[in-house]
Amino acid sequence: MGETYSKTQLPMTGNDGGPDGGEAAFQRGLELGREYADTAIRRIGAWAEENPGQLLIAGLAAGMLVGKLLFPRRRRVIEELD
Repeated sequence: MGETYSKTQLPMTGNDGGPDGGEAAFQRGLELGREYADTAIRRIGAWAEENPGQLLIAGLAAGMLVGKLLFPRRRRVIEELD
């Protein structure tokens, strides 16, 4: 099978491609991630104050899901004797 390559070129917005450009983009990404995390924490906190029962149920459901993923049941191996 032949390989195809995309001819789409994305614009380089504000990045001259130099060694400092990647570091600046990384720093902007870190700041953006921190802002998203801060917003999520504030929203979850507000939801917890308004609906503590729902938060408890959501926590239990998340705990069960993580428990099922991390600690699955072990299958029994049955060996036949000849």
